Amino acid sequence: MASSAENVQIRVPGEARFLALIRSVTTMLARNAGFPDVDVDKIELAVDEACSNVVEHAYRKASPKPAIELEIRWEPGRFIVDIVDRGIPFDFAKHVTPKFPDHWISGECRGAGLFLIRSCMDETEYESQPGQANRLRLVKRLQPT
Repeated sequence: MASSAENVQIRVPGEARFLALIRSVTTMLARNAGFPDVDVDKIELAVDEACSNVVEHAYRKASPKPAIELEIRWEPGRFIVDIVDRGIPFDFAKHVTPKFPDHWISGECRGAGLFLIRSCMDETEYESQPGQANRLRLVKRLQPT
């Protein structure tokens, strides 16, 4: 992992066709930060799911869709991704995780996104500044080998 904090900022159009770019950048940076493949995959999945939620839910009524901004930084032992959008806020704290496998057995095929995000990352924090922006912070700690 890099010996000092490093920071990369990207601004991507808030459309689904740009999610692959977000995944590529996130994956490359997580690898460069020294994470093993299993953790790189978890980081990629969590970031992709979070950005997909922005496109599908926060920006569902927006036309044109605002950009999604990511600030990705790594410091000794921690990889931090801040995802900023300017869409409809979500009450992250009140979200109730579905019960699995009952959720899927009952025919539901959606609604597992936040469960995946929280399962893949060590820390998640969401804040909304109404009328301004929403920020989801995802943190993955590098486990000593």
